[in-house]
Amino acid sequence: MATLMQKLKKPQQFSEIPLFLEDPDFEDFWYHELMKNKNFETFPGHASLIQFAALQIKEKLSSNYDQVIYLLLENLEASAWYMYWQYNSRQDYKEFSKILLLLLQEIGVFFTVPKQQLSKSSTYNPPDEIVDFFIDFLLHILQEIHRIHPDFIVSVEGSIEVLRNKLGFLLNFLGDTPSLHPSEVNPLTHIEAVLNEFGSFLYSFFFVRNQVQAPRMDLELSNLLRNIELVEAKIKKHCIVVSNMPCCTTRKTAVVSLIIVDSLLDDLTHLLNHKADQIVGVNDQIVTLHEELILLRSSLTDITLEQHPQLEELLIQTTDIAYEIEYIINSFPPVWYLTLRLPQFMDKIKRIMMGIKETKKNIDTGIVEVENYPTERVSLQEKGPLILEDIVVRFEETEIAEQLIRGPKHLQIISIFGMPGVGKTTLAKKLYNNPSVVHHFDKHAWCVVSQTYNKRNIFADILRSVKDNDKEKIMEMDDESLVEALHKSLIKWRYLIVVDDIWDTNAWNDFGRYFPDDKNGSRILFTTRHKEVGLKASHHSVVNELPILSDVECWELLQRKVFQKEHCPQELVDIGKKIATNCQGLPLAVVVIAAVLEKIEMKEHLWHKVAISLSSVISEDPNKFSNILELSYKHLPMHLKPCFLYFGAFEEDEEMSVKELTRRWVGEGFIKKEEGKSSEDVAYEYLVDLIDRSLIQVSKRTSLGRVKTCNVHDLLHDMCLRIGEQQNFLKEVQSFKRPKIYIWSDENISISALTQLKRLVNVRYLVIPFMVPQMEKFHKLEFLYVQNGTEVEIPDFLLEMVNLRHMIFEGYSRFSKSCSRRATEDEIFQINNLQSISNLKISNEMEGKILRCLSNLRKLKCSLEEFQDLSFLNWLESLRLTFSPMHEKHLISLPLNLRKLTLASFYMSWERAKIIGRLPNLVVLKLQDGRFEGHKWNTTEGEFQQLKVLKLSNVLVKEWNASSDPFPKLEQLELKYCNLKKIPSNFCDIPTLKMIDVHHCQQPIVESAMQIQEEQRDMGNEELQVIISSYTYHNSQRVPILYV
Repeated sequence: MATLMQKLKKPQQFSEIPLFLEDPDFEDFWYHELMKNKNFETFPGHASLIQFAALQIKEKLSSNYDQVIYLLLENLEASAWYMYWQYNSRQDYKEFSKILLLLLQEIGVFFTVPKQQLSKSSTYNPPDEIVDFFIDFLLHILQEIHRIHPDFIVSVEGSIEVLRNKLGFLLNFLGDTPSLHPSEVNPLTHIEAVLNEFGSFLYSFFFVRNQVQAPRMDLELSNLLRNIELVEAKIKKHCIVVSNMPCCTTRKTAVVSLIIVDSLLDDLTHLLNHKADQIVGVNDQIVTLHEELILLRSSLTDITLEQHPQLEELLIQTTDIAYEIEYIINSFPPVWYLTLRLPQFMDKIKRIMMGIKETKKNIDTGIVEVENYPTERVSLQEKGPLILEDIVVRFEETEIAEQLIRGPKHLQIISIFGMPGVGKTTLAKKLYNNPSVVHHFDKHAWCVVSQTYNKRNIFADILRSVKDNDKEKIMEMDDESLVEALHKSLIKWRYLIVVDDIWDTNAWNDFGRYFPDDKNGSRILFTTRHKEVGLKASHHSVVNELPILSDVECWELLQRKVFQKEHCPQELVDIGKKIATNCQGLPLAVVVIAAVLEKIEMKEHLWHKVAISLSSVISEDPNKFSNILELSYKHLPMHLKPCFLYFGAFEEDEEMSVKELTRRWVGEGFIKKEEGKSSEDVAYEYLVDLIDRSLIQVSKRTSLGRVKTCNVHDLLHDMCLRIGEQQNFLKEVQSFKRPKIYIWSDENISISALTQLKRLVNVRYLVIPFMVPQMEKFHKLEFLYVQNGTEVEIPDFLLEMVNLRHMIFEGYSRFSKSCSRRATEDEIFQINNLQSISNLKISNEMEGKILRCLSNLRKLKCSLEEFQDLSFLNWLESLRLTFSPMHEKHLISLPLNLRKLTLASFYMSWERAKIIGRLPNLVVLKLQDGRFEGHKWNTTEGEFQQLKVLKLSNVLVKEWNASSDPFPKLEQLELKYCNLKKIPSNFCDIPTLKMIDVHHCQQPIVESAMQIQEEQRDMGNEELQVIISSYTYHNSQRVPILYV
């Protein structure tokens, strides 16, 4: 072995090249080269199988396998490269053949379970996962043999099919609860032995140079099947043994959500009604299981609002058993295994029912005391600015603002340091938005560094802020172009860059040199936990310490949070001051504890309990601040706990899309079904509740005021991780044994990833780069995001999936021809499930008819290539239309219930524009990359009666004439890259107007916006903001226009 290792050298020149064996252009070449050598054709298709196995091994290779194999594959890749480009070289072909023969000699290691990883103490690769992985590898080899030459194994095809099913069962058993518990039977050892036997069978028959003999193959297959049946007997004995052990409990999920029970009941109903042929022999037991679960569900309904450790434990046990049953039911194991497991499930349910009965009895008799969760509904109306932004203005803000505006002309670093949660980021935000600071600097940008940072993402964030570029365009730049664009966008300008949460000077040394110093007073503002970061970053830096709040400031802040503008009742003053003092001067602790007090009754004895809890955790040093924050988690209702802990699955300081977050919550099963509301709406209510409790921070809002993105404070993120680890929460939601959420992480198509996808019978939220085979098996799928780069055809089965509600395609998609025919010919054809489709292309009237079958569609983004009447989409609330090619005929009629409309690449006459103006429920209108006939837009009285937000971006209109009573409810006007002469003067008369936002427009628009603001102020509207976020040009001179 040592000699072989010495001969092989890793070809460094190919280390950055993708595996050449995977190149489709090379596939035929390699196959024919192998065919020339009789050593590689011991059965029809042998050469192709070797090729397939090499790809499999390369893909599945890990550092735990023999390094010889890895070097062989690397050398084989290099040799193949040379041979391909120097086709007539006998020496290269000889070298290629020699390495391949060596590979075949060493390849046998892959046909046995890796011994060095089979250890119960293994941290990274548990034994069941290693065996799972190995079964998958063998099944792929078996499948490829059948694909290459099915006639060759026809005599043993029946045995191979039985073998495939039995291996599939072993794979599913490794995900079931009994496999996780040890016993003297130790089935994993027996499974490993039979898998090694099967691996030896495949290797000896299909990879060595002996001729394959069918009779011998049949005999060995028969022996192998008998041995698997013996393993099944061992599994049966093991399941019986561990079911009687006290330690044999279901894996703790810590996800208290009864939606999983509802989902399981639906699964059982579907199984009994539509797949009864698969459960012959256990039908009655499944009916009984269904009835027992209904009783359990009704028993739990009464206790979900009560808070007590015993009740919470019963809810966790219920969730656990529901996940366990769901896994088995959807894995379709053999009937003998169901006969074994179903009674065990019912026994566990009965024990939970007994626990519920006993706990209720104790509660009724007063033996145990419970606390009720607050029953008030969450208000979705904004209660006012987020309290973290309302921390009392201290002298630090004024002092640091002076440091930013005054001081030396050279580029200077100003640092704010202090302990976590003291308000550094909050103070930086106030400075960033301070009018005097905004007016002083030409360009402004904000970036977050954190402990683990990505330099490219930091530059992209800054560039988006200072150049107003699309994120997609920026991310397409290579590193050199990105740095160059950043430098060009800052040079010659006076800029302010906030670098939030920087941990050490290494980060600044890594990217700080790219910021130009033009001696014009530019500033970098740090927030950091460490004083030395500011001191070491520059010799001229200014370091400011942000101290903790005094007891008086803590009490003022707590009162403002709990009572808003009201006074604290006298009986709560003393205990309130004690609570404020116990927050130890930390603003974050004050607001989260205040949020707890907000949710309970204003009674002295209840506040006293909070004070006692605070006093006890403070005494438990050294983690007193973490313990204070954990009190807020302990006071959360059960349904909010998994939603909050889920933030630990995201990166620190990550800004999360609310749409994606709430859809994930739905996919995970955290959201309770409520009559008359969509799951996403209920999830949004949960989020607002967490925001009201000051556990989540709002990052951005939509034009209508809804939360668009959010984030969580570092300390609270740490708390999510800590509690999630203690309760096994994050491990469960990220488990690949039975995932509800699957996001494709491989850049390239991989066979193992495809195999894993095929087993996702319970997946609800799926993100993939392409349409995968057998997706129709994902009968629970609710959300599908396809990251396609090119146009794809939507498979018919997707439209028939009863639970699929949202489809998003990154590139365009179109309906199939067969679907178009059905929509045209079948009068009863309906698609009742889909609520939203994004990036759909409609090319003709026949495809447009499919839209008529989407009876529940609420949101649509599509491109029209031909005229379409869309007025029949009665339930549609949000519509984005892109016209290709731009043509006035496209727009004839629109759905009357539209609340949000976006038109892109349009050409519109005045008459067509009236179609939009007459929509009775339209609240948001966005016009992009289009033009009006004659470059004029005339809006008349009676139009746009409900419109609150109007945005025009790159719209060719020079003259805008509005009626005497235009847009009576308009709140926000945004103009971007527009060449208007001016904003209509009668906008001065709109009493609801709150914001005019102007980007990259000419000076006359800026002047008219300021004139409107001045006249609105004269009429008493002090709330109107005019924001000019870039530069205009007037008389060939640069005129900086800033926030007003």
